[in-house]
Formats: sequence, structure tokens, C-alpha cells
Amino acid sequence: MRVKNSMKNMIYIYACTLLIAIMNFVVRRIFLDVLTIDYLGYDGLFTSIFSYLNLSEMGIASIITYHMYTEIASDNTLQIRKLLCIYKVIYRVVGLFVLCAGLIVSIFLPVILAKQNLTESWQFIYTIYYMQLAATLCTYFLAYRRILFITHERIYVCTSVDTVINIISVIVKMIILLKLRNYIAYLAVSIMTNIATNLIISVYSHKEYPEITRTAVTRDDIRALNLWHEVKNMMATKIATTIYGASDDIIITVILGLTTNGIVSNYRMISSKILEFIISAFNSLQASIGSLINDRESEMGIPFFKALDLSGFFLALVSASGVMCVSQEFILLWLKKPDYLLPYAFVVLLSLNLFIAIQNNPMNYFRNTLGHFETDRNFMIAAAAVNVILSIILSIRFGITGIMVGTVIGHLLIYMGRCVVVFKYFIKESPVRYYLTVLFRMLLLILSVTCTMVIGNVLKPHITSPLAFLLIKGIISVAVSVLIFTVSYCRSDSFKTILHYATIVKDMIKHKK
Repeated sequence: MRVKNSMKNMIYIYACTLLIAIMNFVVRRIFLDVLTIDYLGYDGLFTSIFSYLNLSEMGIASIITYHMYTEIASDNTLQIRKLLCIYKVIYRVVGLFVLCAGLIVSIFLPVILAKQNLTESWQFIYTIYYMQLAATLCTYFLAYRRILFITHERIYVCTSVDTVINIISVIVKMIILLKLRNYIAYLAVSIMTNIATNLIISVYSHKEYPEITRTAVTRDDIRALNLWHEVKNMMATKIATTIYGASDDIIITVILGLTTNGIVSNYRMISSKILEFIISAFNSLQASIGSLINDRESEMGIPFFKALDLSGFFLALVSASGVMCVSQEFILLWLKKPDYLLPYAFVVLLSLNLFIAIQNNPMNYFRNTLGHFETDRNFMIAAAAVNVILSIILSIRFGITGIMVGTVIGHLLIYMGRCVVVFKYFIKESPVRYYLTVLFRMLLLILSVTCTMVIGNVLKPHITSPLAFLLIKGIISVAVSVLIFTVSYCRSDSFKTILHYATIVKDMIKHKK
């Protein structure tokens, strides 16, 4: 049942994520044709600011989710109801705090944007700031019941709702961009989408889980969860994660300008959509991982982890190789403007960062389920500090490429911390050998990219169509990556485990037919 639910989640999520990603690329092209790229700079800057305000959540969602997996495993309905009630109350308090903090931060926008040559009025800037603040607040007041589908291994329900509403949203955005050319109306659609999605999921969760209703929660219930102890352990990690994740946009805007931040967002959109597509599959496994660990199925758990980790490497190798080899050609074909190209050194670092993110993702899900948030706290703090300090120093000499160096080094530190938790509390061995494995995998990435680029350079003089060259080079990149992966790991036990799960999926599809 666990495998069946995970695979069902994965199929739904993959199909929906791919469809939405394609539509978003179309919207971005229309957006840049009818509006200025500075609007993307504003969007990235304000999103980063709200990420800092979201620190007030202090990782409570992860803590509640962690506890809920345990209660679902023991079928403790009363405790699940109490956890959901606590989650709702805390999130509403946090939402009120974010509202107040957001209003205060708005006073300092002229300081943050002091060195920018603004082309819009301050009335316009404040309008889009408050609209994005409203979109952020919707999550705190409406989205709390989504956790029930996630922890019950039914994330495909949320994905289905998200997909339908997002398709409608993308179509409306296209119409607004083409007919009205109005950025404020464009943002209004995003807010309405957020509200509609969360309301539908909330109503459906009441229908699917009628037993999960309101219940009285006492101070003793909250005290029994030991939330403050876990929040203290997670707080440093949460702060460091936010600083690491949200600092780049602010540094780019302040030092290099809104336009550069907007151009960077185009490249990030490529990598983020690939990452979103891959993470969506792993999201479908989160509840299964939680059940696996809480059921103490260690004999099944470790081979499953190693197979999942190897799957992560395969996806990382294919994705990072592709981005490194074809992203420049894709940007030119997609946006039709050479001015939107960034240095290739930036592309290499962006691809390496994507490689680390995908490779780290299976590790991240096991680490979140295990808890022990204090164990990798120092790694997170170091990652945030290294990212900010190196990004500022190197940006002065190397521009956007220097900022990306700080991002990649910081990400490696985060990855190392995740490994420490998983290997200490789940694998029960030192992670040193695994670190050497990661270095070997990076060498395979270099080999894959080198082979693809050499073959691409040989073929380029014989291919006149940019689209044909992009497709052929992309196919070569995938083929070379798959070949290198297969030759390197086909004899490993983890590879055989992956084939075993692939057989299960194939049998499920046949049975369904």
C-alpha cells in the first residue's frame, strides 16, 4: 500500500507539474514582451523580504508534521485533532505578526531601493508590495488543513486542485498581459488563485476527514509536545536557512540592480522548474518515509534510502548536465534577446547548485522525518554566513558569478549537515565515505558535460536551425548522462533495488490497464 500510494502521488504530481511548468514558460515570455524586466526584480526582492518575515513561523510546520506522522502511525485520532488545532492557532498568530512586520518593513523600502534608478512611482511600488504581502498572508490563514493530505500520503489530492486552479490562473494571466498589459491585475490573479486553492482543499479535507474536527486544547497538551524545546533547536536552523535562501535577491538588487535581478530570475526559472518537477516526486514519498522510520523497518529502510539517494544522483546528473549544456541556447530561443544572457561561468555554478539541490533532496526528506534539528544547526549557520560574506565580497570583483560562488559553497555546507543527521541517526555510520562518493559523482557530472559539449561543438556547423540544435544537444546530454550513470552503477545493489521498484510500477500500470 505504501509503494502504491507513493507511486500514485508521483504520477499525479509529475504530470501536473510538467503541464504547469510549460504554461509558466509561455507566460514568462509574454510577460517580458509586454512589461519591463524590472518587475521581475521587484518580485524577487519582495519575495526575499517576506521570506525573512516568515522566520516568525520558526519551523513549527515541520515540527507539527513530524509529530503527526507518529500519531497517524498509531491511529491516534484525538491527538491528530489536537495537533491540527494547535497548528491552526499558531499559524494565525504568526500571520498577524507577519502582517504587522510587513507594514513596518514597508517604511524602509526607500532605503532598500535608494540606489536604484526607479522608473515607477512609489505609489505603484507600495501597491505591488502590499499585494504580495496579502498573497503571503493567505497561506497562514487558509492552508493549515493541507497537512492532513500530506501526512496521510494523499498529496495527489492537493496537487490535482493546485493544477486545475493554476491552469485557470495561467490562462487569465495570459489574457491580462495581452489585453490589459497591467502588472497589478496580474498580481491580483495570483492572490485569488492562492485563496481559491486553499479554500477548496480546506472544504474537501472536512469531507474526507470528518473525524478531524475542532477540539479543546489545553496548556498541558501544548506542554506535552515540548514545542519550545524543539523550536529552540530549530530556530537557528530556520534563521540560517532563510538567510541563505533569501539573501541573494537582496544582494543582487542592492549591488547589481533590479534589472540584473530580473535577468537572473529567468535562469532561476529554468533551474527551479526542473527542481520543482523532481522535488514533486520526492514530495510524494515524504509520508512513506515518515511511516518507514516510525515503523522501525530498518531492514527495508536502509536499502530504500540508498536506492532513493542513487535515484537522486541520476536525476541530478541528467538535470545539471542539461542546464549546463543547453541553457544559453534555450534563453536565446525562448526570450529572443541576447541582452538576457549572463556569463557562462554563472551558468556552470547555477547548474552545480541545481546538482547539489537534487542530490540533497532525498537526504533532506529523511533528515526532516528523523528530527534532531540541533545536529546540523552549526552547518546551517556556517552556510548562511559563508553565503552572505562571500557573495558580497566576490560580487564587487566578479559580479553575479561571484554571488553564485557564495551560494554554491553555502549549499555544500547544508548538504554536509543533512548527511550528518541521516548517517548518525538512521544509517548508523560515519558519512565520510559518502562524502567521497559525492566527489566521485561530481567528477561524473564534469565528464558528462565535457562529452556533451565536445559532441555538440562537432555537430554545430552542420545544424542551421537553433531549435534543432537545442533539441539534438539536449538529447545528447541526456543520452551521455544515462550512459555514464549506467556504466558506473549497474552492478550496485542500489541500482538493482531501483529496478525492483520500477518493476512494481510497471506491474501496477499493467494491472490498471
